[in-house]
Amino acid sequence: MAKNGEDLSDQETTAMFKVDFIRRAGIGPELAEFVTEFIEKPEIFFSMSCERRCEIENQMDRILSSFRQ
Repeated sequence: MAKNGEDLSDQETTAMFKVDFIRRAGIGPELAEFVTEFIEKPEIFFSMSCERRCEIENQMDRILSSFRQ
């Protein structure tokens, strides 16, 4: 549903920009799903196994490091 002052083409453009950004940043589908879920429920991070948290942190570190280059 469009927000006030935002028509469908604006929403489509925003969605395409988001998908393109995620792809160019090197964020895989699994990490993108985690980030989306984490934004809605940050407490999920603490319910994950230590190994899974480390895996997510390492993926995020690699992505953030790529922005510095």
